[in-house]
Amino acid sequence: MIPILALIAPVLPALVLSALVPAARAGDFMDVWVTTAFEDKNVAAGPSDDDEAPNFVLRGNSTFFDNYESRYTSDISQSRLVLYRKDDGFNPHIFTEAAMVLRFAPYIDGDSSKPGVNIADDGSYVRIGYKFSEREDHNLSLTGYAVDADRFRLGYSYDLTWGGRSAFVFDPSAAPGARLQYQNGAFYAFAGLKTAIGQFNTDDSEYTPSQAYYGSLYGLGGELGDHLRVEAGFGAIQQGQLDSVTDASSPLYHSMINAMGGCAQLSVRSSDSIDYIVSNELKLYRNAPDFVVDSYISHRQVDGLGVLVQTEANMLAHNLLDPAATGSSLVETAAAGDLQALVVAGGTELGVDLVFKDLAYIVFNVPGITSQVGIPKDMETSPQMYIRGKVSHYFEEARLTPSLGVGYMKPASYNTGSAWYVQYDAATVRHVPDGQTPADIMSGVLGVQWDVSRSVVGVGQLMYTLDNNESVSVAGDDGANTYASADPLVRNRLGFNLMMRARF
Repeated sequence: MIPILALIAPVLPALVLSALVPAARAGDFMDVWVTTAFEDKNVAAGPSDDDEAPNFVLRGNSTFFDNYESRYTSDISQSRLVLYRKDDGFNPHIFTEAAMVLRFAPYIDGDSSKPGVNIADDGSYVRIGYKFSEREDHNLSLTGYAVDADRFRLGYSYDLTWGGRSAFVFDPSAAPGARLQYQNGAFYAFAGLKTAIGQFNTDDSEYTPSQAYYGSLYGLGGELGDHLRVEAGFGAIQQGQLDSVTDASSPLYHSMINAMGGCAQLSVRSSDSIDYIVSNELKLYRNAPDFVVDSYISHRQVDGLGVLVQTEANMLAHNLLDPAATGSSLVETAAAGDLQALVVAGGTELGVDLVFKDLAYIVFNVPGITSQVGIPKDMETSPQMYIRGKVSHYFEEARLTPSLGVGYMKPASYNTGSAWYVQYDAATVRHVPDGQTPADIMSGVLGVQWDVSRSVVGVGQLMYTLDNNESVSVAGDDGANTYASADPLVRNRLGFNLMMRARF
């Protein structure tokens, strides 16, 4: 007996403690996604067409109208590890909450198949609130974003939001800040400040010391009854310095790029059984019973017919170099907006979106087609406009949800005088085949989701995209390059995704 006691004595305190403390569950970390995907973006193309064979390695296979409310495609594995706490203050009117939020995303390098992990803060915060009454939703609170305030943005549909970390022309890695908000039921008003540290060039120095750059965001909104919501916001951000000035003696050299803008949204719904569309990328992460549900599988279902319509508009402006007058600047404006409509009848859902982004809005964070230079007034340009629609039906007994999505886009484009270019997003531009004008783009997705359990689903998608703007560079005998239409197999992309997704 004594040898046994001697053996367990060193670990006895730990055993007693583990018996008293509840065991941690995987779900205590909240929002863990694990995805196995077998996919190919173009089954007919091969390595010579810059396409790999079907594989388990690469991710990001989607159409232009997918992931409108998210930063990431649905075929990646990622977790947000959340340590959360909420307490009543020593003053009965005060409450506090805080969360450490880490995004933990494993990946596989497509060139070497070498695995790795990206770990980054995803909105850790501390919040102190004062309740004016017994109601939880009548308060004044101050939220401090400890490392990164990228979730604190203006705009409403995530694809159109602005004022995040990418608004700075340099890469600040992090841009923390604070937000003061008054809440009274469905009405709110807020004012916030964020900062980033970047190099700051001065005329009388031979080095580039670091300096703080500021952004301020303001907004208010509220619901009128159960069927109407109105929101608006305004912001200003020091994006960076004008360092592309050719004349170092110019007063514009190293002057500040000051951006500002406003946004507004109007939402109408026929029933409060249909939630307003709000991107999860704009919310504070909370790990508490009131916010964490047992299952992430949800399907919109209403008795009868439900309708939701949301529309927003964004207007931005900043000072850039004038391409027509050396040593001068101009104020370039940018606009974007959308109209979203959702109709739900029983387990059938139909959604239609109209989206508009002008060329200046797409490249606002670069900023400009040519960095820090405005778009020439005489340049022939066109905005990005597209319509997307999706219909799905949930078969409850079979746990199956087939869906069909289609999209038609007139891409943003510009003509340099010698060639047309298509600007898909801030980082992606294509040279249109010589002798052609920008072509419209069409995409479709046929999919089905099988709800296997409360934590796992199986997803199959067949995707098609027609994009006649795809081109290949051809070297001429004189050494000059020309651009010809890409192979029809490249311009007509037929791909697929097969996924098993788990969330817990």
